[in-house]
This record gives sequence, C-alpha cells and structure tokens, in this order.
Amino acid sequence: MQRPLADTDLVVATPERVSFDYQVAGLGTRAIAQLLDLLILGFVEIAVLSFAGAAATVTNSGTVAWLIIIIGTFLVVFGYFWISEALWSGQTIGKKAFRLRAVGDRGEPLTFLQAGIRNVVRIVDFLPYGYGIGMIVLFANGKGKRLGDLAAGTIVVKDSDHVSLWQLGGGVRPTLPPAVPVPTPPPGPPPGVDYRYPMRPPPPPGFMTDLAPNPYAPASAAELTLRRLDPELRRFVASYARRRPQLSLELRVQLASTVQPSLRAALPDVFAQLGPLATLDHLADLEVQ
Repeated sequence: MQRPLADTDLVVATPERVSFDYQVAGLGTRAIAQLLDLLILGFVEIAVLSFAGAAATVTNSGTVAWLIIIIGTFLVVFGYFWISEALWSGQTIGKKAFRLRAVGDRGEPLTFLQAGIRNVVRIVDFLPYGYGIGMIVLFANGKGKRLGDLAAGTIVVKDSDHVSLWQLGGGVRPTLPPAVPVPTPPPGPPPGVDYRYPMRPPPPPGFMTDLAPNPYAPASAAELTLRRLDPELRRFVASYARRRPQLSLELRVQLASTVQPSLRAALPDVFAQLGPLATLDHLADLEVQ
C-alpha cells in the first residue's frame, strides 16, 4: 500500500505520463524569505528617498519629491518581485536563499505574465497591513495560495534538490583519469644513427609518407548540433547518454526537468512539440551516433 500524500504535496503529471510531487512551501519559510526581500527593498527605498530629497532641494518643490517617492516606490517594489521571478524562474533573492520557487499549478515554469499578475495582486494581499488578506485567503483555501497565486494560477513550492547522474542508484562518482607517466628517454641512439629524443626516428628508405589518411574529417550534422550546446549541457547530455540504459523513466523525467531552460534554448522546436524528456533523449541519440 502506498504512503498517503500529505496535504502539503503538489502532484504533477508530466506529458510523459509520469507523476511526481513537489512539497508546498510552509508559511514560516515564506515569511522569512519575504523578510529578506523586504530588507533588500528597504535599502533601495532609502536611495529613492535620498534622490527625492535632492530633487526637492534642486527644484524647490515638494510635489516633485512626492511624485518621485510614489512612482519610485511602486517601480522598486513591483519591479523587483516581477522581474526577479520572471527572469529567475519564480525566484527572488529571498526565495533563492531559502530554496523556494513559484511555479504554475501543474509544476510548469513561471511565465512573465504569471509573475506580473501575482505581484500586482500583492496590493490587495497586503491590505489592511502585513499581508492580512493574503494570510486569511492562504489559510482558507488550504493550498498555500494567497490571492495573487489564485489569480495567476501559481503556487510556491520548495525547490527540489539538484540531481547529479552519479548520485543515482548504481552510479559511480566520476574520478579524474590516472596521471600518464612521463616516458624516460632512451639511453642513446644506436651506432651510426643520427637522431635525438624525442624526435621520431627517420623513416626507412622508400617509405611513402604521403599516403597517410587525412585526420581532419568534416563534422557530421549531429556533431554540429552538439557543438552549439552550452558546455555544461553538453557534459550533462554525454553523461546521460552513457547512463540512460540503467535509468528508470521517473529518474529520466526528473533529470530532464532540471535542465528545462537549457533544453528549450538548445532545441526550441523539438522542446515545444515533444517536451523536455524527448528533447534530452534526442540530444543523447546524437551523442551516441
């Protein structure tokens, strides 16, 4: 009998028909991450206030100072959360420090529009003070969602640990190859032969050296595709291709999900049509050709 899922588990079904779950972030961890973000915003807001004071002194107008404060505060607060979550796949500095991430309801990466919606609705969540409405809604729906999450179709989860291929069952951590011993020079050339180490001995008379094959063969289409990959992704694909026969489908799906942004950038058409696992398998097939 399987263990029943906790109320804080988010079950995700992938296009490959494999289910795995995220753990929904708790209120305490989210609050601490939010405090770190607010601390960073506090330092930026001090800079905005200083600039507003300087502008008021130069223009001799309090209206200019208030405009700078209102507009600057809005841009700083919403720009920080919106841009951070959109560019960092649902993470701010606070979320990254405490390994949290905002994702879609089905575990998909956060989109730019979703990041904007969940942070614009933050105004209502914050009312009347200190996320009062947001906390009431969060406890009422029982899914760890504030109003911004309900509007954008998102949820904050604990970021899954990074999975390395060598950490899987049966894997062996890669080790450096043994050092190649430096050959010792021979005691000396034979009598009557004039050459010195490490020069190669002269070829025998009549030996045709112009029949050697050309070592510079043109690269195949598969090799050209692999050369365009990010070096880190290329190493990942090479390791995955060697280990793929021993990996279960669930582990392959999890590994593909850890490099989704890189796979999307490498082969956008294949990724859009077939998904992350099929894209990773396609690159692995090219690697073993």
